[in-house]
Amino acid sequence: MKSIVRVAGISNKIVAANPTLCCEEIGNAITKIKPEEPDIVVFPRLCLSGSSCEALFGYEVLANDAKKALSSIMERTANSHAVYLIGMPLLAGGTLTEVCAVIHRGMLVGYLSCEGAFLSEDGTIADTDILPDTTVFSCGSLRFCILPSKVDALPERLGGISRLGCDLIIVPSCDPATAGSVRSSREIAKAVSASTGCAVVVVNGGVGESSAPHIYQGFVCICEDGEEVAFAQSAFETVNCVYDIDADIVHAQRKRHGPLYNGASRITPAFFSFPAMEKLGKLKRQVPRNPFLPRDPQRMDSYCEEIFSLQSDSLALRMKHIGCRQLVLGISGGLDSTLALLVSVSACDKLGIPRENITAVTMPGFGTTDRTYFNALHLIEELGCVSRDISIRAAVTQHFEDISQDPANKDVTYENAQARERAQILLDIANQVGGLVVGTGDLSEEALGWCTFAGDHIANFNVNTDIPKTLIRIIVGKVANKPEFANVRDILLDILDTPVSPELLPPDETGKIQQKTEVILGSYELHDFFIYYFIRYRLAPSKLYEYACIAFEGMMEPDYIREKLTLFLKRFITNQFKRSCSPDSAAIGPVSLTAGEFSFPSDISPAMLLKELNDYLETSTQSKHTF
Repeated sequence: MKSIVRVAGISNKIVAANPTLCCEEIGNAITKIKPEEPDIVVFPRLCLSGSSCEALFGYEVLANDAKKALSSIMERTANSHAVYLIGMPLLAGGTLTEVCAVIHRGMLVGYLSCEGAFLSEDGTIADTDILPDTTVFSCGSLRFCILPSKVDALPERLGGISRLGCDLIIVPSCDPATAGSVRSSREIAKAVSASTGCAVVVVNGGVGESSAPHIYQGFVCICEDGEEVAFAQSAFETVNCVYDIDADIVHAQRKRHGPLYNGASRITPAFFSFPAMEKLGKLKRQVPRNPFLPRDPQRMDSYCEEIFSLQSDSLALRMKHIGCRQLVLGISGGLDSTLALLVSVSACDKLGIPRENITAVTMPGFGTTDRTYFNALHLIEELGCVSRDISIRAAVTQHFEDISQDPANKDVTYENAQARERAQILLDIANQVGGLVVGTGDLSEEALGWCTFAGDHIANFNVNTDIPKTLIRIIVGKVANKPEFANVRDILLDILDTPVSPELLPPDETGKIQQKTEVILGSYELHDFFIYYFIRYRLAPSKLYEYACIAFEGMMEPDYIREKLTLFLKRFITNQFKRSCSPDSAAIGPVSLTAGEFSFPSDISPAMLLKELNDYLETSTQSKHTF
């Protein structure tokens, strides 16, 4: 993948005031990291001398030895395609200062002066190799800047960074450690990544530094899309992190903050470009199977609690703003309507509205099974809502007669007539009680168009629109363990164990669900994966396929992934007309199809996307994904 740039951050072992030994440690680290074939290799500030030299920085011999050591490193890396960043003291025009040397293929690209470094009285450094601090570099399709500074000073420099139009911010640093300082630096890096959309690499020096008057902790921290994706730390031995930054993902994230470069190339006085190698080995980045979930498992409970709270808050606010105290929703005994009912109960509890103001309607049809039907009835009763049980069989049978539809013909008309009858019932009951129809359809169904136009597609306000099917399952499981829902825990667990189905076709001979959605569409886990990367990052179909092959390796075959990706692309594009007139809802997730955040004309063809995928697969010489 040409968009992948491999970055290695190395906090090398320091021998204070001894550039020769520091150079040996750096050389060993470079040798060790060479098989990874990084494109950018970042070392800390003053990695050739250590930062605890104090008065010894006043001696020219230290800077002279550092320059000799740099020459040795340049010679050692002459045949490498990577760009190396080396922090060192420098004697320039009679002024001793601190710089970050940028070297490539055995040549010095230039020096960047470090923030806080000593300058001459006129504020300059007399050396022709000193680069402006606004210098922009590129590697492959990734633009980056180098800011050798204290990590806690980084937020103050964001204005200048945004003008440079960079995708990656590299921060070589060497900050002393105090209680909580490393954690604070990591949080700052994450915050800067989130606020700018840039990837951030912080490499802090200090491994083996003097223990007085400060103590140091060497660490490497890499952030992308506001999340820490790699971290390593040590006070005693060299540590490194190697990570593949995806320029496509960074660019998509940065577009949310405005134009990508905003004319930056016109105001940048210096610009250098370096090649990136095609990645043929194992990808050095995580591709989680469920990207909707937090990377840190310890955040799972709080994350699900926050999503559930935002759902109920959005519904409560809509009720308050329009002066509504009645809710109406259909309950099928499936996951989506179950979560919508739980959200409705929570919203009413927050507003101090009795749960009897929720009219929950069961509407058994031709495909309803006893399991889902009785789970729905019991759930409504235990939650203290008003239950209305209205069979749609007679009404739909009459409708079939009216439109000359043979009930034996189990086609799309047979299915959709049931969904539209249910929508009519809910809307009319809402008129009776002066209530709001709560929609139950989720993000997965909306993306795939797995809903009946003017049927379950219609509501007054939808609380599940931004929640994918896989996350709904997890949230319902978390709610089942909440003390306030202890009386319905067993019902919720049985609903979680029930196959996902619209139940529009008759059950089998044993009365069990015959129409199983994931048998028809494919795994929701796979489709939710497609939804996340296709909508949030606008990844091309070929990369969607490659990433899915990595994420589901050993679980799903490439041919299956290709088949379901083709189905996803077709259904996503051709069902835009349903999303063009979806009910109101609040955008509360990382991926949203609401409020015009991802829209296009309803008559667009998926041919372009399918061609890109097929052309890629036909020209690939590998039977499996390669990087």
